[in-house]
Amino acid sequence: MIINIFLFIISFVMLGIAAHWIVNSLTFLARFFKWREFVLVYFVLVIGASIPNFAVGIFSSLQGAPDLFFGDVIGNSLITLTLIVGLAAFVNKGLRADSRVVQQSSVFVILTSLLPLLLIMDGRLSRGDGIVLLAIFFFYSSWLFSKRKLFEHTYDEEEGEIKKPVSSFFKSVLGIIMGLPFLILAGKWIVDSSLFFAQTFGFQLAIFGVLIVAIGTSLPELFFIVTAAKKKNNWLALGGIIGDVIVLPTLGLGIIAVISPIEITAFSAFLPLFIFLITASCIFVWIIKSDKKITCIEAVPLLFVYGAFLLYEIFSRIF
Repeated sequence: MIINIFLFIISFVMLGIAAHWIVNSLTFLARFFKWREFVLVYFVLVIGASIPNFAVGIFSSLQGAPDLFFGDVIGNSLITLTLIVGLAAFVNKGLRADSRVVQQSSVFVILTSLLPLLLIMDGRLSRGDGIVLLAIFFFYSSWLFSKRKLFEHTYDEEEGEIKKPVSSFFKSVLGIIMGLPFLILAGKWIVDSSLFFAQTFGFQLAIFGVLIVAIGTSLPELFFIVTAAKKKNNWLALGGIIGDVIVLPTLGLGIIAVISPIEITAFSAFLPLFIFLITASCIFVWIIKSDKKITCIEAVPLLFVYGAFLLYEIFSRIF
């Protein structure tokens, strides 16, 4: 018990240090290559930070408990669209979303966050369903790279020419290389500790994946996105938010489903989550589309959705 508590606490420290390294490194590399951080964070951080989720997926499949991983993925999407977006907006006093790419990507957010739940309504996420999810991931990734404006140089025009020594380049690469293992290891420790606590106190497995594992595996994205927002890096924050909601439900669930189809015998346990996720997705996209900015006031309904979900789960278990 003491070891698990220690690992849980030290993981928070590791996540904070890693997020600081990666934000600084990605910012420099974006300037060095004259790329937008949106693309860098989508392919470098989001996929890397999803590795703890993949570990949960493989572990749960081997143990014959795929509903654990499924709950983790869906719970991760809900946390990102509510808690993480809300905290990022408050830290940055609003997130600008006036980019056409961000506007168009919001459509994928609704599709990818809800599609896994729709596909598994028959009680099974088959290999064919997994191929569909993977196809959506590669389609979005190809579409993203086709937007050449994402690679246009903007920083030096606003801040003046910066020095780009080779040593700083390798230092930034090293920062990412060192940061990602910290994120992965910390996420794994949090999940392992959460598994121990769940087994000790007898959590229901499906809800455990949503309420506890999802929170643990969302911490790398939470620390990174909030840190990026605090540094006024809207591209990094929005890239992390949108990338996280798109990558894990498509690439993550797709790979696991192709390897081993996921069976959900009690889909009714996910129905409340389905309703809350639809609500959160619609609110998020409506905010993005309406005034092209997520203000602190607009973030309140998203935080309210997550709070209402937690209260529902708590009281439904008590009564």
